[in-house]
Amino acid sequence: MRLLITKFLSVATAAILPEDAQATIVDYVNNNDGTGNYNFRFETSNGLTREETGSVVNPGQEDQYIEVHGSYFYIDTNGQTVKVKYSVDKDGYHIDNEEKNVVLPPIISPISPGLPSAAVASLLG
Repeated sequence: MRLLITKFLSVATAAILPEDAQATIVDYVNNNDGTGNYNFRFETSNGLTREETGSVVNPGQEDQYIEVHGSYFYIDTNGQTVKVKYSVDKDGYHIDNEEKNVVLPPIISPISPGLPSAAVASLLG
């Protein structure tokens, strides 16, 4: 029975993966100065791009933190490029888009929401 459920979940998970799951990385840059400052950028063959820069604020102080600025691009289901800009500071994560109508894609869960919690618990051991 456990094998049957495992196979079902494997097929269900594979069915929800996007068709471009085989995308490859076509550009990658990663720099880290060892003190907390960093930047990275990558781009994939399916048009996804992400870049981020982190800088130490108040270095050596009790209230030291890393301030982050970044963005990512993706192609939505209508073929349109969507850009999301974000920042992270001492007050948390913020989306900084000028366009307020950007709809972020839903988070895809590998387990169907209709699966009973007892079934999930038995699969997890």
